[in-house]
Amino acid sequence: RLTFRWVPGHRDIEGNERADVEAKRAARKEGSPLADLPAWLTAAPLPASLSKVRQAPNALFLKAAQSEWALSPRAARMRNIDPGLPSKDF
Repeated sequence: RLTFRWVPGHRDIEGNERADVEAKRAARKEGSPLADLPAWLTAAPLPASLSKVRQAPNALFLKAAQSEWALSPRAARMRNIDPGLPSKDF
């Protein structure tokens, strides 16, 4: 059995209007104004995330593989068959 119930959103709840505005700004990928950030965040570049650090070798490998493919004698012939080669899906 499935039951639906209405629950109030952010409307007219103290503090949630600001949270809603900030969430929408984040969704548009707008950064926070520097004046709103703590000094330690603006003093130096932010450290890289662990996820980004792990992705770096893969990005280098992909770039090298694409360069190698572009120089391959088969690349021009294969582009006539499938312009989407090399595929990122493999």
